[in-house]
Amino acid sequence: MKKMIGILMIGLMSMTLQKEPVVTGKIENFEKLPDMKLVLFTLGADHPIEIGAVKKGGDFTIDLSQADLPETMSFDDMAPFFGDLNQAFDGPFSNDDFGLVADFLALKNPYISIMDDKNRWAASVFPVTSEELKYWMEDSGYNNAVPGSYLNIIFLEQPVSLDFPVTTKIPYEDQEVAVEYQFRLNLEPGFNWVQYDIEEVYETDPKIRASFPSKITIRNLEDPSQFQWIAKLF
Repeated sequence: MKKMIGILMIGLMSMTLQKEPVVTGKIENFEKLPDMKLVLFTLGADHPIEIGAVKKGGDFTIDLSQADLPETMSFDDMAPFFGDLNQAFDGPFSNDDFGLVADFLALKNPYISIMDDKNRWAASVFPVTSEELKYWMEDSGYNNAVPGSYLNIIFLEQPVSLDFPVTTKIPYEDQEVAVEYQFRLNLEPGFNWVQYDIEEVYETDPKIRASFPSKITIRNLEDPSQFQWIAKLF
């Protein structure tokens, strides 16, 4: 735990180095709602991590350089939420895939949430290039993947550059289908955008399972304007 405390303190002190772009846009399905906060509930509903705000009508701003781990939460309580680097990304990765940086600790934030003025979870936001991708993210077992891109957010306590391929296998009927990943990421201490580009999809028999991605590039966010920000209200 002493190591964990030291790593988290380094991460907090290093967040001023974050160079992530300020992202603006309009959240769909938000037209009739009042001003709210954009948060990450990765550390639980009692400890939201504020990353931005959405105004009535849907216009929003996210500035990850201003995000911080909650001061109201102890290091001991945070520790169970952190995992090794391979656990921070979407994919069946192992420690061996990440070599010398495998033991870097990371916090995965797969969902962006909208929090109302009573600190309640009001909606989830899906940054996607098409509505079909949003459906796949909600239920990949029944909804087909399609080519396109989506975003999530991870927190790191130290910088890392990832530039390597990984091939995994997904069982389908009586065979194993190769799934190719290519990492092209430069990550700084603090909160980082991670973009997933689905370049190819393996077509399946829908009676057996939904089609799934077979070639994915994982990289830094460069062009936020290509994304739709679709809210799922609760």
